Amino acid sequence: MIRMLISILCLLFAWPLFAAEKEGGIIGTGVIGQITGLDDFEVSGMRFDFAADIELKGLSTLDDLRMGMTLALSTSRDGASWEIKTLQHMPILTGPITAPGEVMGVPITGALPASGTVQVDGFWSKDGIVASRIVEVTQDNVQITGVYDGLGLVGQVPVQGEVLAGLAAGKTLSISGQFENGVIVVDTAMEGPFMGPAPDLVLLEGYFQPMAASNSLSLQGVAIASATVEQNVGLDELVRRCSLNGRIDFSLSDLTQSDIELVNSFCISASN
Repeated sequence: MIRMLISILCLLFAWPLFAAEKEGGIIGTGVIGQITGLDDFEVSGMRFDFAADIELKGLSTLDDLRMGMTLALSTSRDGASWEIKTLQHMPILTGPITAPGEVMGVPITGALPASGTVQVDGFWSKDGIVASRIVEVTQDNVQITGVYDGLGLVGQVPVQGEVLAGLAAGKTLSISGQFENGVIVVDTAMEGPFMGPAPDLVLLEGYFQPMAASNSLSLQGVAIASATVEQNVGLDELVRRCSLNGRIDFSLSDLTQSDIELVNSFCISASN
C-alpha cells in the first residue's frame, strides 16, 4: 500500500514535466539563402542583427560580406528582432572553368571569365547553377556544396574517395579535394550546411529539384515538399519557403500556440 502511494505521488509530481515534454517545442531557427541587403543586413529578404558573440566560418570578419553571397545562418529571437548566432559562407562551387559557361562540367548561369578558377555563389537548379556572385580566385584544391546522391555525385559533379563511405544519400555535403579527369577526388567532407546541429525551423531560398521515383521536391537538400502542393511553381522559379523538421508542407494545427507564433514571426518573408 505504501509503495503504491509513493508511486502515485511520483506520477503526480512528475506530470508537469511529462506534459511539457509532450507539448514539445521548436528548437532553433536558421536560414540558407543569399545576401539581399548590406546596409540593413538582409538574407533572403529577412532582416537580421549580428549577435555580439557571433561565430564566423569561411569569412575573416563581417566586413568581408558581399551582396549575393550564399550563407547558412543559425539565428535566435531577441525581442522583436532576429539576430545571427553563427554565419557560414557557403559558396556552391570553387574550381576551374572547363568549357565556355561551365565550371568542372557544371553549366553556370552568369558571367564567367574565359578561363581560370572561380568561386561561385548561387543555387543549384535542374540545369546547373544559377549564380548570384562569381569571383576569380587562385587556389589548387576545389570545393563543392550540394546534395549527395549516394552513388557518386554531389550536385552534378562526380566525386570519389574513402571519406564518402557510409554517408547517406539525400544529404547536403560540402567537400574539398582535387579535380582530376572530370572527377573530384575528395580529401574532406562535411555533412550538413550548418555550424553545429541543424535547427528545426529553417527559411530556405533556392530552386525546387525533383526527387527520383517520388512525387516530392527537394529544396537545398534540407527539406522536402509535395509536388502536388507546389504544382504551380516552375522548377526555374526562385522560391523562399519555411521548413519544419525537414518538411515544407507541415501543418500549423500540429503545433502548440507558442510554436505557431514563432513560425508566423520567423516565416513572414518566406513566401513569394
